[in-house]
Order: sequence, then C-alpha cells, then structure tokens
Amino acid sequence: MKKLNILALLIFVASLVLVFTLDTPTTREIQSRVMAVLTPFIHTSAAVEEKLGGTTGPVMDTRELSLENERLQVEVERLRIISQKYLQSLEEVNQLRGLVEFKKASPFKMTAARVVRRVSTTWWNTMIIDKGLLDGLATDTPVISSAGLIGKTGKMAPHMAEVILLTDEACRVSARIDGTLEQGILSGERGGLDLRPDLRLRFLNRAAAISPGATVVSTGEGGVFPAGLLIGRVKRFEVKDITGEAVVEPAVDFSQLRHVFVLDAHEEAPAGR
Repeated sequence: MKKLNILALLIFVASLVLVFTLDTPTTREIQSRVMAVLTPFIHTSAAVEEKLGGTTGPVMDTRELSLENERLQVEVERLRIISQKYLQSLEEVNQLRGLVEFKKASPFKMTAARVVRRVSTTWWNTMIIDKGLLDGLATDTPVISSAGLIGKTGKMAPHMAEVILLTDEACRVSARIDGTLEQGILSGERGGLDLRPDLRLRFLNRAAAISPGATVVSTGEGGVFPAGLLIGRVKRFEVKDITGEAVVEPAVDFSQLRHVFVLDAHEEAPAGR
C-alpha cells in the first residue's frame, strides 16, 4: 500500500475516533447518522454470532441422556405400582367397611370368614373358608353374603370348612317366587368351567304365571336355610310334562367370592321373615 493511502486511512480513522469521542451538537448529529447507517450491519453480525455460538456450544452427553431416561422410566413404573396398590387397598377397605355395615344391619348372628382356596375343577361346587369347628361353625349351616345366599357348610376342620355352593347340584333349597304362592325345590345346574351355571326351581305349577325378573327367596322349610334369604331372579319359565320349572339367575356372583358370613348353627329365623 502506498504511503499516501496509509496516511489517508489514518486520517479517516482519526476522524471517526474524533467524531465518536467529542461531545458537541455537531458531533452528536454525525454520530447518529453514522449509527443509523451501521445499525443493519450490527444486527446481522449479532444474529450470526448468536447462531455460531449455539452450534459451537457444549455438546450434550447422549450417554447421560440415556441414563436419565432409564431412571425416569423406572421412577414412573414405581409410581404406577404404588398407585395400583393404593387403589387396591382402597377397594379392600371399602369392601370391608361394607361387610361390617352388613353384619351390623343383619338380623342374624353370624361369623365372618375369608375364602382361602378354590379349585378350577370344582369352581362352581365348593370352596374352602378360614373358619371351622373351633371357631364355632357346624355342618349344614347357611353361608351368605351381602348379595344373597351362597350355600351351606360341608366337611369341617378345626379352623377350616368346606362350603357347598348353591350352584352345586347337591345343594337343595326350598324356595318360592316372591309375591306368588308358587314354591318348589331349587338346586344348581351343572355347568362348564367358563360358564356360570344357572339355578333351577322345580316342581312348580305348569299353569303358573311367572314373569322374568321375579325375585326368588328361601321359604325356611327343611330346617337348614331360614326364610327370606335372597337367592336370585327368574330368567325364564319352562313348562315340563308334569310340572313347571323356573330358570333362576343367582343374586351372588360366585366367581368373585372373597368374604362370606356363616350363620349361627342355632340361629332361628327372626319373627316376620
């Protein structure tokens, strides 16, 4: 570069410095005009610098991200399990509260028991409860729930007992159609493992006018089951050769039994039942 050009450049730079350092009305006007011209270039430079700074910043460790993701997944699963256990506990508490209220309101003396064993091959026939002879139970005593009649006790052990379910053919109950004079003998109907069996109320009048939905209750005859225990509701009425039969849907869901009540062996039906 020629000496003259260098000298001119130095004079120009010195002039700029002077313009931006002096504080007079004239220099302030010049400064404003110069800044106005340079503003777009300053903004563009700042934007480019910001982008470059973002791309050249510290790179996140993918291994740390993976570990953090796994930790969060484990924590979510732990919280999900805790939530499930809480809901299950809440459901059990509500069930137990309902059982206590049912026992208090019942006119019968009875012992609460828990179902401890059921076998798939006899699912609709029998089950085992955790109370027995030494708990005050006896054979051939009614077993009920808040929903209705379940069956009766069978073989006994000191602290365990067999319950013969209402859906078993061996469990027979004298029953009647509520609101009518029709009564007969009710027993279980053999069903498959995956099919809940219905009940059949036999020896009814062939000409009986029995409508679906009619309530079926125990009569109290026979000396085992007290009168007035809810058994179920009529699904349909069938006319046979000599008598009529009512197909009855049980009031109790036998697939979901967990807690039951065994009536006192010496309990008599309350007056008016």
